[in-house]
Amino acid sequence: MGKELYQKFANYLGTRAIIFALTGEMGTGKTAFTKGVARAMGITEEVTSPTYDLVNHYGSLVHMDTWRLENLEEFEGLGLEEIIHDKSVVVIEWADRVADIIRQYNEEAIVIWVKIEYKDKQNEREISWENK
Repeated sequence: MGKELYQKFANYLGTRAIIFALTGEMGTGKTAFTKGVARAMGITEEVTSPTYDLVNHYGSLVHMDTWRLENLEEFEGLGLEEIIHDKSVVVIEWADRVADIIRQYNEEAIVIWVKIEYKDKQNEREISWENK
């Protein structure tokens, strides 16, 4: 799904930052979504969860994870403002934890809120998204 959703917004690449703000329970596939975005962008590096590093850079793709953040100031220290100004593609896992900060960039970036949920069967997912 990451690949397909990225392709809907790829025409903005280089003109505005693109933020995929991911929400969902542990293990629903947020990092798998990011791998799909990376494939669509032609990135061949192995994409891994930035849970411990908080942020991983893959060229113009920046992958952030807010799960371990202790406060909003820590997130602000990760350099999102600079990343936005560089017109990068940003995937933020657990974005609901920093939603107020992300919303500050609605004018400068294309922000796509993506919700990933388990379906009835554990290995099936339901993905919904909105651009607002």
